[in-house]
Amino acid sequence: MKDLSVSRKSFSWGIKVPNNDDHVIYVWLDALTNYISALNYPDSSDKLFKKFWPASIHLIGKDILRFHAVYWPAFLLAAKIKLPQRVYGHGWILSDNEKMSKSKGNILDPIEIINQYGLDPLRYYLIKEVSFGNDGNISKERLEDCINSDLANNFGNLCQRVTAFTIKNCNSKIPSEIKFQNEDLTILNKYNDNLDKIRLKIDNQNINFYIDYIVNSLFEANKYFNDQEPWKKKNDPIRLNTIVYTTLEIVRKISFLLNPIIPDSSLKALKIFNLNENDINLTSVESNEFLSKGSKINKIDILFKKIDKNND
Repeated sequence: MKDLSVSRKSFSWGIKVPNNDDHVIYVWLDALTNYISALNYPDSSDKLFKKFWPASIHLIGKDILRFHAVYWPAFLLAAKIKLPQRVYGHGWILSDNEKMSKSKGNILDPIEIINQYGLDPLRYYLIKEVSFGNDGNISKERLEDCINSDLANNFGNLCQRVTAFTIKNCNSKIPSEIKFQNEDLTILNKYNDNLDKIRLKIDNQNINFYIDYIVNSLFEANKYFNDQEPWKKKNDPIRLNTIVYTTLEIVRKISFLLNPIIPDSSLKALKIFNLNENDINLTSVESNEFLSKGSKINKIDILFKKIDKNND
């Protein structure tokens, strides 16, 4: 470790050093201090400072790791201020396996991608395809595959199928008379059995586990609905009702879990049950009978339009 000068005189822009107009404060000294000055430090009794410091995590780009993991702790230790609890450096989004650069002409404009495909699909794709903490390569072809496979065929199709079936066979209402069997409880209890593990993974920034868990849950939900064949149970209304209720509950649970990743689309899905953002609570994923029996459900528009790749 070498001494670090906290001022510069090679340029004029910046905060002047008191009593020495030839020097300005080193930009990383005043920049990092914003974390606590925004919380009204040096008033350590301020409610913002007491609530948010020490920070539970600094989530940063890996190219500024030295400033956050070496310089910043040194500044804080010198000032006898508590250190952040965790520093996590994320990777870069690459284009054609290279860092984006104007000179290389490989920059992908996020606004153009959002205008073409939508914000939620881009968020989902990046979280699923990029291993958090590592670099990740973005590809329009894989983005389109992800939209078609995961979002349109898997999540969107499940919402449409069970909603249409409920409207047609259950008078557009969440079934009231149900009786869970082992196969219903097995798939429902998967969520409560894994909730503590999910929380732990999220707290350790293992976002890929989180999204993989949701993707697998969607496959299982579609398989459950297909295997149970409620359309063949019209002579057994209790069994038909139970399959429908179970699938609707799974849609509700998965929509809650997806909300941090695709907030707009998950809220559109929750309109099936007349639920809104204030109703979303991770703890309620443990409940197998959250939905109000007998309440009306709504038909929703297609959540994700499939991309016809033949017309590209």
